[in-house]
Amino acid sequence: MYKETAFHTKPGRPYNSIDHLRCVLIMMVILIHTVNFGNLYPEVKDCINFFFMPAFFLITGYLVNINKLLEESGAFIKYIARIALPYTIMVLGYSILSLYLPVRDGITDSSPATLAKVLFVTSIGPYWFLHTMMVCGTLYYTAFRLLMKYSLGARCILFGSLLLIVALYTPLLSMRSAAFYFAGVSIRLFHGNLTGLIVPRYGGAIPFLLLALSPDYTKYGDLSVAILSISFISFVSALCNRLPSMPSEVVGYIGRNTFPIYLFHPIFTMAAKFMLSLFSFDPTGLLHVSATILLGIAGSLLIAKFLDKTALSYCFGRRYMLR
Repeated sequence: MYKETAFHTKPGRPYNSIDHLRCVLIMMVILIHTVNFGNLYPEVKDCINFFFMPAFFLITGYLVNINKLLEESGAFIKYIARIALPYTIMVLGYSILSLYLPVRDGITDSSPATLAKVLFVTSIGPYWFLHTMMVCGTLYYTAFRLLMKYSLGARCILFGSLLLIVALYTPLLSMRSAAFYFAGVSIRLFHGNLTGLIVPRYGGAIPFLLLALSPDYTKYGDLSVAILSISFISFVSALCNRLPSMPSEVVGYIGRNTFPIYLFHPIFTMAAKFMLSLFSFDPTGLLHVSATILLGIAGSLLIAKFLDKTALSYCFGRRYMLR
């Protein structure tokens, strides 16, 4: 049931269309966290912010294998721990650094109450995504565990209801994140193939550009987000289908390892602020942002490699950071 178009590279290590999509999305994560880019192109940043994280949640919900979490003993605890441990380390580290470095959403004191609120409720920096993953994953598992003997439809209704209740009555989850995570889950359970449903088409660029270039694209709310996300996935998938073998392997490898890149890229976006003077000759700021993306990806992968070599990856709840 679950099958994606494969791009065969090294024997035994095919990279599929989802890996390529994740590579593009993680590059966009680094892009919007590059402060200079946001200062120079605020409208572009706002447009990217508007749709790309929902697209990420769609793919995240799609990739969660609920059958494995239910059938294998301890699988759910392992799944949550592999997110919770790195989340805790990075949130606390980011919070403390924000006391001394220029971070927009940083904390002003390091009291236990402040750190507890950041860790369990509001999160900080880009790590709110991991917080939402844990909330959605826990509700997903709970609903399907409670109604294991009932139909798939009944379990999905309970899951959707739990997401709705938490999104409406707690600060733990936004409605948009919940909706797109649920959409990804539904595609996996009822269709089984994301890129079979959202067909790769170069024509996906047309509705994307028409809507993104409209001055009123935000007024349609979640409808605009859905159109932008779906057309973006369609167009990027079509582009990735045409990649030669070597670029496909590189892009696929990055996409397969978005987790350590997501964890460690803030180190390099912070460092990029001190590199601005080196790119003063470029008024567009595009060379600076390109260097920041490359540095963020390469630096994060090197950190992950170091953690794997020294067995410190166990501190992050996993034997290997790199896949």
